[in-house]
Amino acid sequence: MRNRMVTRIAAGCLSTLTAIGMLAHASAVTFPANTPFARATDLGPVSPSSPVRLTVWLKLHDAGALARRLGGAPPSATHWLNRAQLAARFAPTAGDVAAVERTLRADGFTVTGVGPNNLFVQASGTTARAESTFAVRLRRYTLNGRTFQASTIRPTIPTAIAPLVTSVGGLTTLGARPNVVRAPARIGVRPNVARTSDAEGASPQIIALDTERNGLFFSAQCFYSPTSETFSGGGATATYHGLRYGASINNQTLGSLPPCGYQPSELQTAYDLTPLYHAGLTGAGETIAITDAYGSTTIQADLASFSAAMGLPPANLTVIGTPTESPFSGDANSGWADETTLDVEWVHAIAPGANILLVVAPTASFDDLFTAIATAATQPGVVAISNSWSGYESGTDEPLRQAGDQVLMLANASGIAVNFASGDAGNETYDLGYQDVNYPASSPYATAVGGVSVALDRNHHIQFQTSWGTNLTEIADKDSLGNPPIDPPNNEGFVFGGGGGTSNVYPLPRFQREIGGQRRQVPDVSWVADPYTGVEIVESLDAQGDQGVGVIGGTSLATPMFSALWGIATQRAGHPLGQAAPYLYALPRNAIMDVGAPPNLRTNVTGVLQDQGGTQHLTSWDLALPLQGLPSFVSTLYHSPYSTRWFVLTFGTDSSLQSGPGWDPATGVGTPNGWNFVQAFGSSREGDN
Repeated sequence: MRNRMVTRIAAGCLSTLTAIGMLAHASAVTFPANTPFARATDLGPVSPSSPVRLTVWLKLHDAGALARRLGGAPPSATHWLNRAQLAARFAPTAGDVAAVERTLRADGFTVTGVGPNNLFVQASGTTARAESTFAVRLRRYTLNGRTFQASTIRPTIPTAIAPLVTSVGGLTTLGARPNVVRAPARIGVRPNVARTSDAEGASPQIIALDTERNGLFFSAQCFYSPTSETFSGGGATATYHGLRYGASINNQTLGSLPPCGYQPSELQTAYDLTPLYHAGLTGAGETIAITDAYGSTTIQADLASFSAAMGLPPANLTVIGTPTESPFSGDANSGWADETTLDVEWVHAIAPGANILLVVAPTASFDDLFTAIATAATQPGVVAISNSWSGYESGTDEPLRQAGDQVLMLANASGIAVNFASGDAGNETYDLGYQDVNYPASSPYATAVGGVSVALDRNHHIQFQTSWGTNLTEIADKDSLGNPPIDPPNNEGFVFGGGGGTSNVYPLPRFQREIGGQRRQVPDVSWVADPYTGVEIVESLDAQGDQGVGVIGGTSLATPMFSALWGIATQRAGHPLGQAAPYLYALPRNAIMDVGAPPNLRTNVTGVLQDQGGTQHLTSWDLALPLQGLPSFVSTLYHSPYSTRWFVLTFGTDSSLQSGPGWDPATGVGTPNGWNFVQAFGSSREGDN
């Protein structure tokens, strides 16, 4: 089903496999049953001559004092520390760096760089040297189609530098994945013209690209009036009745091509952002940083076309690092180009006046991605860092989290919000067989951004919101004669949904104490993420300059949107605000829209199936299974324009994550109410912030 309907890029595994860690002695690794790595397949030893690129992370000085400094209520603007103050009070010293460099060089490594604030030392060498220096044994593995290396023995840090080092990265190469989900199809676009085509690649119709429409092709109307559909064949007849999702696939005209997809102006209206722009609150003067692996080689051209087509001003984009992937490469890393395109274009869509800084990591290793955050945090004017990537928390170990959290803490202490996608697989049981949350979203030094589905009315105002969680039930197949009913209906179950739940490693932070519990809860806030109510992006289709319009979603969409809004809030406040999460639980009620439980619609899909066994009345519950105890949901009839099969498509079925009044594990505190959200950080509050 997933291959026919959508391409899912699941939340990735963290790069540890217990191979990154500092212990006093070497010991054999045991893979616990409740980690994703227990399922890895051993492919044999790594060649001794294979290259290794290490990132040796150094400990902060007095990290406990820094944690206490960040653990309370949102501090005042005068609380923030500049780079010199951070270096003097908390950062590793030049002497620490020199000691690590001496040890690495003595063991035959080539030192290649030192990180911002002396956080890390990078070095290159061979597998043989790494195995000798850190007493490890590196082997190759596969996990969920990904090949990587890791150690069967916990590393030993050389005695001379053990007190200085928190972890060693590079011994394992299993990295992160982006939290982006693409809708089933794209529409091809050439400069100044557009072409539509069906999923089978029929000859496109080339039309003029009408920029006056302030948008492109996908309809802003996702939901339609209830309808009845009857299917016959194979000795069975079935009639289904309920709310309709997506326009008729016989109506392929511009503006109604299913599935739906929102352009910036529509979501700006829906979430009351337009008054901000009229008041000059566009993020002007603020810089939103984005970290991605590999980047996109076509991002500048794609962003320019997106801005022109969507009626946005030209963007001010600066890129640090070298993009190496294209959206059309078709290799294993091309999803990062999709991710980069989404991140950059939708930061600009929400904060059209903000500067955008894209920091490209050379690989998807967590070491490279955290070094990208460290780089972004030292750039002038950065007020928020958007990170649309994450991995299983159960795939981390304490040294890796300690190294990553140090990067986040230093950013927080300098007044920068660091935002992470919460993941696209609900409670993760469908991927792992047990519940889990995503890291770094689960860190108390990050703001975790989850996802919702949103239905707009004809005026582009919110009709309803639900948590993002999709179940699919196939009710009619396709053959040469039409759409015979599926007898019985095929409950294909959970497809994707916003990540959330309870951390297994972090205690409840102070800013969440009002919601109760003992451990960190995810997410903090949510925004649009469901690709079935997703957004339009413009992206290159080939090296000749052809560009495409697609609909995309995932918490990778919600995260840059929220990061951009945080930039506007910072502009309104007139000073850096720091980490977002501590504010979210104390904002005025009108600043956040509580998503709550899905509306209990009488229009949910029901059916009657007749076959040789008699007549069966199918309830809306029967057609939405499995519900994992969820009390309410929205279900719709959906005729796929790509497979031409019929489905019951649900909204608000986020695995076992239930939404409700106040904070909940499906949507956090809710979604931002644009104008009111930003005004909550107005000048009258500056003395309190």
